[in-house]
Amino acid sequence: MKNHCPYHPSRLLASLALLLLAGAFGFSSSAAAASVTKDAMLQDMLRDVIQPGYQELAAKSQGLTAAIQQLTNAPTVDSLAQARAAWLATVLAARQIQWLQTGPIADREYLATFYYSKVLPHRLDDVLNSSETMDAAFLAELGAATKGLFALEYLLFESRPESRAKGVKPSEANPKSLFGTNVQRRCQFLLALAHDVQNKADQVAADWAGTNQADVGHKFVAGGQETLNSLVNQLAQNLETIAESRINLALQLPAPVMRQLDRIEGARSRTSLPQLVASLLGDYQIYCGREGLGLDDYLRALNPALETRIEQQFQKALTALQAVESPIEEAVGERKEFVQRAYEAIRDLEILFKVDLASALGVTIMFNSNDGD
Repeated sequence: MKNHCPYHPSRLLASLALLLLAGAFGFSSSAAAASVTKDAMLQDMLRDVIQPGYQELAAKSQGLTAAIQQLTNAPTVDSLAQARAAWLATVLAARQIQWLQTGPIADREYLATFYYSKVLPHRLDDVLNSSETMDAAFLAELGAATKGLFALEYLLFESRPESRAKGVKPSEANPKSLFGTNVQRRCQFLLALAHDVQNKADQVAADWAGTNQADVGHKFVAGGQETLNSLVNQLAQNLETIAESRINLALQLPAPVMRQLDRIEGARSRTSLPQLVASLLGDYQIYCGREGLGLDDYLRALNPALETRIEQQFQKALTALQAVESPIEEAVGERKEFVQRAYEAIRDLEILFKVDLASALGVTIMFNSNDGD
């Protein structure tokens, strides 16, 4: 019997605090299976990680729409706080399956909705100041820089210039002061964007839930070594993104970092660190397979020493990232040594995936690395 993977989405989504992982460590190795086939492993990954991951994203997206509907109906301090919490729950659910950049989410061109963070405030303000009806046709004309989860972040967390001039604290503000004079228009835009996110999350979850031979889940399992190649490449690439494009980028930003917050994902909402934890956790969940078979089980039959090294390095990386404690944009100034340790631990894990794991599983790393490898 395989021991349960010690990390679960509910631990990250239960509150806004980073220390959702506190006390959750104590990794335990899975019991070695006598024979782990690719088909069995891929079937378990589909059932226990991928399908539940997209179902969770759909559920959290539905909760986000409901919370923003409540905010629209009654814009108060409490309804704003609930909408922000629902947004965080959704973005953390998305981060945990961010490693999977292929399949329906890519085929339907939905990746930007969940992961493109470079929103353009002036274009969002143009929408707010326009008189266009915010229906599906209008949203379809908007580019990635003006919709999706990170446009929602801007609208929910970024105060209007007049509010900043009055010294309103975003964490305490009533929507009527935070949003400026056009509260109704802002809420309409929020609700339209939330519906768009929900519809796309529902569609991708339904795609993965299909059981026919023509459906993506069947193709995933039937892909065998080709699917395994894609899995390892995507996991390695996501580890590189976490290490280089998100942590090391923040470490290399010239002071004062607080003037460059638009370059750090999650800085507007002060959720940069829990988003990183969720993304790394997603890598671990597919590696360990949660309740079923994972890459760890398959690797253990081939190279048990390497499986132990990777398990230990995951523990080290997650522990180091948890130890940062503060949002990345603050920690690079106040706790830089902790950020550096987290970067190095994740970087070492990345190398294990690219070199040792890929070699053990007969995988060729195909993507173009940006970290100098």
